[in-house]
Amino acid sequence: MRIVYVLEAIDVAGGVKVVVEHAAELASRGHDVSIVARSWNRDWIDVAVPVRLVPELTREYLPDADVFVATWYATVLPALASGRARRVVHFSQGYEAAYSHFAHLAPEVEAAYLAPVPKLVISPHVLRWLEGRFPGPFHVVPQAIRHSDFEPGPERSRPSEPPVVGIVGPFEAAMKGVPVALEAVRLLRASGVRAALHRVSQSPRSEAEAQFGSCEMYFRSLPVARMGSFYRGLDVLLFASEPAEGWGLPPLEAMATGVPVVVTDIPSLRELPCGSTLRVAVGDARGLAQGARDLLLDPARWREQRSRGLAAAKAFSVSRAVDVVESVLASL
Repeated sequence: MRIVYVLEAIDVAGGVKVVVEHAAELASRGHDVSIVARSWNRDWIDVAVPVRLVPELTREYLPDADVFVATWYATVLPALASGRARRVVHFSQGYEAAYSHFAHLAPEVEAAYLAPVPKLVISPHVLRWLEGRFPGPFHVVPQAIRHSDFEPGPERSRPSEPPVVGIVGPFEAAMKGVPVALEAVRLLRASGVRAALHRVSQSPRSEAEAQFGSCEMYFRSLPVARMGSFYRGLDVLLFASEPAEGWGLPPLEAMATGVPVVVTDIPSLRELPCGSTLRVAVGDARGLAQGARDLLLDPARWREQRSRGLAAAKAFSVSRAVDVVESVLASL
C-alpha cells in the first residue's frame, strides 16, 4: 500500500513519536510509507521514512496515496478535501476538545470528528469518548514503545542516594498535571526525603514552575534518542495527568527502563496491568509524595515494583500495535 501520514508538524510530542514509529514499522513490512508535514524538528527525532515538507495541506502539495492517515484533528478535513487518497483514516490519540487548552477550538475539533471516515484510536478510553457521538467504524490500536530505545539500566538493589525523581511534560498544559507532581516533590522533600528533581519539557522552565522549589536537571525538548538515558537516571517517575489524557507514554517508557512509577488513576492507564504502577487519585499531590516515599525508603518494595514494571512493559510493542493498523488499512 501507498500510505501517507499527514501531520501538522514533526515536533516534540509523544503522539508524533508514535506516528513516526508506526510509519517505520509499516515501511519495514514492505509498504510504501511517507510522512507529509509543514515542519520537522530534526534535532528532536530521526525519521526512517521519506518526509515531504509542504507549506499547506492542500491538493497542490499532498501526494497521491492509497491511504492518508490523518493524525490530528486539523489534518482530517484537509486530507479529505485534497482528493489525493483513495481512503482517509483518522488516527486519534486523544479527543482534543477535551483538553482544557483546546476548549476554544471545540467546534473545529467536532467538525473533524464528524467526518465519515474510519477512526483508529489509541485506547478504549478514547473510544468511549467518541463512540456514539461521531461516525466510525472505530478500531483500537494498542499503545506501544520501541523497546530498543528504552533498555533497562544495570540491576540495582536500592535507589540512589540521594534519590532522583523524574517528571515529564509541559508545566503549561493543565491536562498533564505537572504542578501536582511538582507539589508532590515539594511534599516529599518536606517529609525528610532528600530527593533531586529531573525534568523534561517542551518549554523553558518558567518562573511559575520555579516557585515549587529546586530542579537539579532540566531538559528542554530532549531528543528522542536521549530519553532512555534520562529515564535510567531516575529512581521513580511521577505522572499526574488528568482523565482527558489519551494514553501518556512516560509511565510505559520509564517502566521499560526499570524505573518504578507512581501515576494518577486515569482511565487510559488502567490498561497497564494491576500492580505494575502505584496509583493515586487525580490531583492528589500528597498521595503521589507518599507513593514515592514508600518506594524510595523501602529497597525491597522498590525492587519489586521495578520488576513488575519491566514485565508489564514488554507487552507494549510497536509490532503488536502495527499488526492492528496494517490489518485495518488492508481492509479498506
